[in-house]
Formats: sequence, C-alpha cells, structure tokens
Amino acid sequence: MSEVAQQAPKSASDLMSGQPGQSSSADAVGTGRPQSAWKSPWVLGWIGLLVVVLAVNITMVVLAISTNPGLIRADYYERGRDVEQTIITRLASGPNWTTQIDTPAGVRAGEQTTIRFSLVDAVGQPVALDEVVYYAYRPSDATRDFSASMVEGGPGRYEVELTFPLGGIWDTVVSMRQGREDHTVAQRISVAQP
Repeated sequence: MSEVAQQAPKSASDLMSGQPGQSSSADAVGTGRPQSAWKSPWVLGWIGLLVVVLAVNITMVVLAISTNPGLIRADYYERGRDVEQTIITRLASGPNWTTQIDTPAGVRAGEQTTIRFSLVDAVGQPVALDEVVYYAYRPSDATRDFSASMVEGGPGRYEVELTFPLGGIWDTVVSMRQGREDHTVAQRISVAQP
C-alpha cells in the first residue's frame, strides 16, 4: 500500500505531466492562482482607448479656450430677438437703390487690391453719399478685422485700395451714410494665399 501511495500524484501538475513529482511547461500558466487583470491585453486595450479619448478631449477644450476669436456679442439675445421685424422694417423703409461691390478675381493676401462700389437709385441715377466705409471681417480671427474709408471715384462710384493680411474667407460690408440714415451691403469673398 505504501508503494501505491508513493506513486499517487501529489498535485495537478503531476496529473498533467503524467509523472509524479515532475512539472510540465503548463505549470506556469495552469497554476491555481489567478493571473493579474493588468496583464490582459483586453484590459490594457480598453484603458489605452480611454486615455486617448480623454487626452483628445482635454486638448480640444484647451485649444477652444486659448484660440477663442471672441465673435460673440454681449447683447446677442437683444439683437436676435426681433431680427425678423428688423429686417422687414429695413426693407420697407430702405431706399430702392441698386448696389454692386466689385471685388477683382484672384485677390491675394499681402498684395494691394482695389475694391470698387457703385450704386444708383430706382431710375438709374447715381447716388451721392456722405460717407462710405469698407469693413473686412475675418470669421475665424476677430483680431484681423479692419476697415477703410472709400473715396468717390465719380458720381455714384466709390473705391478703396487695401491689402488683406491673410488668405481665406472674409466677410466684407460696405457701410453707406446719407444724412442720418445708414445702409449696408455685404459680400463674402475668398482671398488666395500669397
């Protein structure tokens, strides 16, 4: 009986190897103690994905705060509340003028450009204005906005020479003043890179 007791396997590794007292290569993996979850590639993959998503979100928040162009007006609610009524009132009270902003094709950043503006009344006669100002607004960077007064180049024709500092999209507005009334005409243009 003592011989049989000596040959009986003493552990699970003895059973796998088939030899009592000898261990197999599966012993390291198949031991009774559980493996750490931190060594699992699935757990590490999920943690890595979570870290990447958080890093991207933090980067976007920091960029949004540090590059804010400040295009929000302090009185945005009051100005937008009655926008439909304001547009209808302007159309009803505005003069029946025909206006045209002549922006040359191929405007390039850093190069001098002549912008022309013309307007005529309902019967085709040129309109004399007290003041005409050309405004250029950069939608993505309010610090690059600028304006220039237009000079009269003939009856009902105004022009200005200016240089756009950057390429890209610009919102331009020609503001006209005649007496106590102000009128505006807007145009979006694309300025080529130098």
